[in-house]
Amino acid sequence: MLGRDKKRGSDSNYANHTLIAPSAQIRGDIEFTGGLHVLGKVIGSITVTGDGGRLVIGETGCVEGEIRVPKVVINGRVEGDVHATEHLELAEKAVIEGNVYYALIEMVMGAQVNGKLVRQGADRKHLPSPDQVRNGDAGSEAKAEAKKGEAGDK
Repeated sequence: MLGRDKKRGSDSNYANHTLIAPSAQIRGDIEFTGGLHVLGKVIGSITVTGDGGRLVIGETGCVEGEIRVPKVVINGRVEGDVHATEHLELAEKAVIEGNVYYALIEMVMGAQVNGKLVRQGADRKHLPSPDQVRNGDAGSEAKAEAKKGEAGDK
């Protein structure tokens, strides 16, 4: 079995994974590479250095500060803005008191967000408002996209 785990790659390599235990409380900003699993309390911002990075906030975990990590899974409490540039998963017991900026999001029934949900990403098209389309302030391509959206809403 041990030999098999080595073949799976970085998911089973815990060399770059950090665990904050349920009884731990950390004051100050955290910068990490690889993975970070928070079961305790962090008072400060959490950011990833380098490419990639995954943050998991467990059911007993609490973060009071801003989060800037590509992949985030939350099943605990966050008091601050969350910036997930790739993927955000909000589990049943997730509670966020702050704005959420995401590229892709999954939300399970029971998760709470007390703030704005803002979708971001390079592939996001900027569509004009309905007033801009009606007033002729939008380009022809934008008008066509907006009309498609309105037709789908009916």
